[in-house]
Amino acid sequence: MIKNYLSELHIKDGKRMPTFSAVFGTSTNDLKTMKKLIISALVIISGFGSCQQKDPATSTVKSHDGNVDQKMLDIFKQVKTYTDNPWYEIEFSQDACGYEILVNDVPVHRYFLAGSVNEQRIQINDHILRAGKQEITIRLFPPVLSDGSVSQTLVDASTFKIKVIRRKAGGSLEDYKQVFEFKTSHKTGTENFLASGQKAFEFKGIFNAEVPYQLEGWTHSKDLSKENQDDLLKEAVKAYNNFRDVLIRKDLNTYASMMYDKEVELARAFYWNSSADSKERWKEMSGTVLEKRDILPLKDFKMVLYAGGKVLALQPTSEMYKDYLSAIHAQTSDEDIQVSFLLHKKAGSNELTPIR
Repeated sequence: MIKNYLSELHIKDGKRMPTFSAVFGTSTNDLKTMKKLIISALVIISGFGSCQQKDPATSTVKSHDGNVDQKMLDIFKQVKTYTDNPWYEIEFSQDACGYEILVNDVPVHRYFLAGSVNEQRIQINDHILRAGKQEITIRLFPPVLSDGSVSQTLVDASTFKIKVIRRKAGGSLEDYKQVFEFKTSHKTGTENFLASGQKAFEFKGIFNAEVPYQLEGWTHSKDLSKENQDDLLKEAVKAYNNFRDVLIRKDLNTYASMMYDKEVELARAFYWNSSADSKERWKEMSGTVLEKRDILPLKDFKMVLYAGGKVLALQPTSEMYKDYLSAIHAQTSDEDIQVSFLLHKKAGSNELTPIR
């Protein structure tokens, strides 16, 4: 069963509530207080079912163009089948620090809340474009203290550990092979974090992935760092607002058209090769679009480039949302939600379009 979680944070009763959108496990933050996870098409994970969630919106697909529905339902036909369909996942935990995890210089997860995170797991096939060496980056930042303030530096108690594992698609959670591991080191003769007192810490490592597919991804996308950054920012704001308008209008035809190329790649990366896979995927995507929510104006954001300048995000700058990847904001009657949206320019194109 496919579960596709949107990278979001919810605000309820004035309190920020982490939804660990693509993360599986438990946290000292009380996940039981979350009212729901929003199912979406923007950040993809093939799920384990260990997070608590309600079903996505039950609204019937109301596309005015049956051909659009069929195009999305036929995506599975473009997915090859293989003898071995490996899933690659990161499994990690943290205490007394904020963190950002990137695979091949594309963000997987960021966290800047108070407290510690017990063992979590995220699939990363959509960040692996082809077999071979893959780069993983871990960045650590000063923690939120017990009084709600943010430390100026990393502290003695800051810890982080992560491993990359490989397992068979749909296989047991316990049946896996570890292909990479990193954990923070201590100062000599102490139990204190080696980088305690520093404003930030970064580690880069390499692991090997044996995947049977090849994705175009951002391989030949334009290097946006070489463009006029003021003009690029204007283009990005326009692209984000165009997407917001699609969500406001609940325009399934345009939404499907925007997401189609990305969906094909994700289906290949996660081996969604059956009619049932495509049907469930499109049902969840369209249910998200049709769900009753208010899409708020863009505000308080900055432009950030990833993947060597080939992937772009507008990220919030306010303290409450600074660890999220997108400035798109939505509200339901009792929740405040942020929506992820990563863009690129395909080779030969000057238009920003969704990439992940």
